[in-house]
Amino acid sequence: MSKLSVYTLLTLSLSGFTMSSGLPELTPRGSGGYVQNAADAASFTVYSGCGSAACGVTATGFTTAMNQLSFGAAGGEGAGDACGRCFAISGKADPYSPSYPGPFSTIVVKVTDLCPLGGNEEWCGQTQANPLNRHGQPVHFDLCSDTGASAAFFPPGRGALTGAYTEVPCSQWSGYDGSPLWNGACISGESAPSWPAVGCGNQGTAP
Repeated sequence: MSKLSVYTLLTLSLSGFTMSSGLPELTPRGSGGYVQNAADAASFTVYSGCGSAACGVTATGFTTAMNQLSFGAAGGEGAGDACGRCFAISGKADPYSPSYPGPFSTIVVKVTDLCPLGGNEEWCGQTQANPLNRHGQPVHFDLCSDTGASAAFFPPGRGALTGAYTEVPCSQWSGYDGSPLWNGACISGESAPSWPAVGCGNQGTAP
């Protein structure tokens, strides 16, 4: 195959066209090795000091950091494709007290920050080689206490839960980020469908 035909194949595939050759459609996300699903199991913790968010924009309303393998960038690389996306998260169990019956809550959060792998191996240590954290979860949300997300989500006396998440339109998120509501598309008010559709795009290579 000539260089031109290879280039054409890649360009058409990345533009969302289905090739008559039957080859699988390529996506920009695939080249980075990031794992970004619109719904899955997850774990949840809480952090404070959310004012210097990795996405580059802070927000009022429930916000969260996300593990590096799902966020789409390492620290210092800028906004990953998770930036600006909104998720309905639901607690189901306390990993430290499996018999705890709840009550558990569901809230909608917006991703504005990164939970980097380094220094956070217990919860945000997912990698391509080991895609689950130490609690057996593929995705982690670190909820910002400054915006009230953790207080709304965690039962009294609890600061770690496991459960599930589903990506939702940001019209379901009650908050403000200084621009039109991000609808799963980075930090400039663009609009993009839920994963696997691409918004910001990812930076660098997944851990």
